[in-house]
Amino acid sequence: MRIDLRNQLAEGMNNLQTWRSRYSKGEYGEKVLLNVFYRKYSTFFMWDKIQNSFNGNVLWNDFNIGFREMMNLYQNQAMQTQPILLQLLSEKSNNPVGSVTYAGFADKIRGAKQGKNEDIEEIEFTYLHYLLNDQLILMWSAFGGTGLSKIDALVQMSGVIIAETDMSEYGKVENIIGQLCTGPYLHENYNPLPPL
Repeated sequence: MRIDLRNQLAEGMNNLQTWRSRYSKGEYGEKVLLNVFYRKYSTFFMWDKIQNSFNGNVLWNDFNIGFREMMNLYQNQAMQTQPILLQLLSEKSNNPVGSVTYAGFADKIRGAKQGKNEDIEEIEFTYLHYLLNDQLILMWSAFGGTGLSKIDALVQMSGVIIAETDMSEYGKVENIIGQLCTGPYLHENYNPLPPL
């Protein structure tokens, strides 16, 4: 992969350490998953802006400027998502956000509350995976704003050339970037935290 995610992975690991100190073992897993879906809903709600980076026009001449712009848009969206997150998770827990549902983690939340370290570790890995994946989606969009096509932006990030495919839905893009970028990166660089 051509993108260096060391800072993002370190940020994620630091967040997990902070939350381990802040929350009891019984509430920790659910709090981490709340953060996963906070990020995912924020990305989902700004999906049109992400897609608009690929309108064929050059929106910025430098990837870094574009990435800062996308991060600013994300942060603004996150502030709007925060007050409604619990309601969304309560009323729409079976609705996919990207390619996953909050309800799909019910067993992992229960296991984490019971102190099952394998469930806690899976929740932590899930958090790191989607943290990196959603950041990579913003990077993909930033490359789009430099005038690259969706496929060319993906090649720029991953070094992998894929056949033309529909990349208009969050879940599809999430899966593609997860397979080509996030998964391989975590396979090489992820070390689980010690058991709680």
